[in-house]
Amino acid sequence: MSRRLWNDRVSPCREKGRDTMGFTGSFAPVTTLFATQSYLDRSSIRLFTQTHPEVRAVAVVSTGREVLQLLQNGLNPQVIVLDMLLRDPGIQTLICEIRAMQLMPKPRLLLTAPTPEQTSAEDALLTFRGQEVILRPYEMRTLFERVYLLGAGDEAAQLYRVRNHCRRILRDMQANPVLSGCDYLERMILFAWSDERNLPIGILYQMAAKDQPVDERAITAAVGRLSRAMQKQQTPLYRQLCARFGLSEDAVLSNGKLLKGMLEYIRELETY
Repeated sequence: MSRRLWNDRVSPCREKGRDTMGFTGSFAPVTTLFATQSYLDRSSIRLFTQTHPEVRAVAVVSTGREVLQLLQNGLNPQVIVLDMLLRDPGIQTLICEIRAMQLMPKPRLLLTAPTPEQTSAEDALLTFRGQEVILRPYEMRTLFERVYLLGAGDEAAQLYRVRNHCRRILRDMQANPVLSGCDYLERMILFAWSDERNLPIGILYQMAAKDQPVDERAITAAVGRLSRAMQKQQTPLYRQLCARFGLSEDAVLSNGKLLKGMLEYIRELETY
């Protein structure tokens, strides 16, 4: 067995600069048309799409007129993100013209707006009550999450949320993101979540190893190293997971308990 299988280096996908953990590569991308006046926003969107393949930017433009031209020429994205400050034409005219096209399937619209404290933004929000809106300032990650959840089907959207819950939990426990155990644990959680059966951990190891340059023993060892590394950080969340199983706060969670504890926590997050 090569040394690559047993160390905690980044996965081959990450070496290529893709944020491709677990099921990311299998998520069908949501095709999206972005329109914003801000050059900085347009540059950030183009850059972010390179590392977040679950959202595919079919076009990034600066005016409403370009949006209409693209749609009239046959482009039909799943989601259209519109800056409420767009001109040529203004946002109200633009939305009316998009709806008049009767595109099939109908794209979902997401409006980006300044904070409501600004009078014009407050008026606009009242005008578009019931419309999907994201307020500035926002992180690009948050925008892309909203886009994906709008455009994806229910099942894919739920798996996407579960994946993001998993990543946030690992960050809260101060997991080192370069440890391969993060990738493998995420894959196991997604497989466990998407299967109606209560799969034993041995089967989850096998499923996580599928299409990966590793075997189950390597995954077992990598997840174990991850758990021990997180235990050393002594974060409140790791201690809480220990408490779920009646363990002392300074205990090290076994792979099975770490997986089960995270799944239970994610189910609680999804419930609320």
